[in-house]
Amino acid sequence: MWKVKSILTIVALLLFALVLPALAQTSKGTIVGTILDQNGAAVTGATVKLSNVETGVSRETTTSGEGTYRFEAVDPGNYKIDVSAGGFRGTTIQNVKSAGAQTSNYPISLEVGNPSEMVQVTSDTVILQTQDGARVDTIDKRQITDLPVAGLNPVNLVFTLPGVVNPGPLAGGFVQGTEFSINGLRARANNQLIDGLDNNDNSIAGQFYQPVLRDGYNEVTVLGSDYSAEYGRAGGAVVNVITRSGTNDFHGSVYDVISTSALSALSPFEKAGLSLTKKPVTIENDYGFSIGGPLNFPRFGEGGPRFYNARNKVFFFFTFQNSPFRPGAALSSPVVPTAAGFATLRSLFPGGAS
Repeated sequence: MWKVKSILTIVALLLFALVLPALAQTSKGTIVGTILDQNGAAVTGATVKLSNVETGVSRETTTSGEGTYRFEAVDPGNYKIDVSAGGFRGTTIQNVKSAGAQTSNYPISLEVGNPSEMVQVTSDTVILQTQDGARVDTIDKRQITDLPVAGLNPVNLVFTLPGVVNPGPLAGGFVQGTEFSINGLRARANNQLIDGLDNNDNSIAGQFYQPVLRDGYNEVTVLGSDYSAEYGRAGGAVVNVITRSGTNDFHGSVYDVISTSALSALSPFEKAGLSLTKKPVTIENDYGFSIGGPLNFPRFGEGGPRFYNARNKVFFFFTFQNSPFRPGAALSSPVVPTAAGFATLRSLFPGGAS
C-alpha cells in the first residue's frame, strides 16, 4: 500500500512540474475597475457580474472596501458588466473588451434609485493599459482575416505596429518564421508563444510551428517592453498567437486565398539579373473552411437518446486548410555547351587531372 501511494505521489509531482511551465505565460487578460456613487464615494459590497457576450459564460465578485473589483484570467473577447447594489439603480456596461496579456480598466458610476431600474452604458472600445508600464499591441481577428498576409502567418502583421523593423539578412542570422526586430534587439531575442505555450525553435530560434491557418486565430498579442517577469526567456518582444474557440451560435467560413504571378511584375533589369527569359509563372491557392458552436452531448434514457444542450458551457471550433503550390514551366532556357565547347573543356581538364 505504501509503494502504491509513493508511486501516485511521484506521478502527481511530475504532472505538476510539467504543468507549471504551461501556466507561467498567460494568454488571458484582466478586467478591473472602481465602483463609485455620484459624489465620488466608493460603493462597497456591490455585486459585479462579468459575462461573455458570445459564450454566455459569467463570473461574479463583490467590490472591496475601496469599491474596487478585479477579474483575473479573462479569455479575450467581448463582455458586458452588470452591477447591482442596495439603494442604487442597476447598471450594465456593454462593449467591454478583454485582450490577451492586458489589464483593462472600467470604472463605473452608480446612480441613486430603485435597484429594479436599469441604466445601460456603452463603453469606449479603446483599451488603455494603466495598471502597469507594459507596452502591448493587439492584432485582432478582423485584421488577420482581412489584411493581405504573406504566407498567411498572422505574425507577419507585426510590421504594422510601431517600433517594429525588418533587421535585414545581416543583422543576426536567419530565424524560423517571421524575422523582425523590436527595441533594437536581434530577431533571435523574441519569445514566440501560442496560447501562452512555448513555440520557440531551439535550434535556430524563431517560430517552431508556423501558424498559417487563416481562420484559426483570434488575435496576436505583442508585448514590446516592460512586461512582467512571468514571460522571461528573452529581452525582445513576446509574441502570443491566441487560437479561436466556439460560441453559443454556430458560425463558420469558407475561403480561397489566391496568390498568382499574374499580379506580379518584373522589370527588364530584374529579369536580366535572374537570367530569366520570361516572367515566372506560379499559382498558389490556400483554401479551407472553419466551423464552431456549442457542443451538444447525447444522453440515453427510457425515451431514447436526447441531446444535452451545452450552451454557455462547452464549445467546439474546427478548421481545415490546404495549400497546394503549382509552379509553371521552366523559368529560364537551359544553357548547354556545344561540341566545340566540350572539346575545349576536355583540353583544359584532361582525364585524370585534378
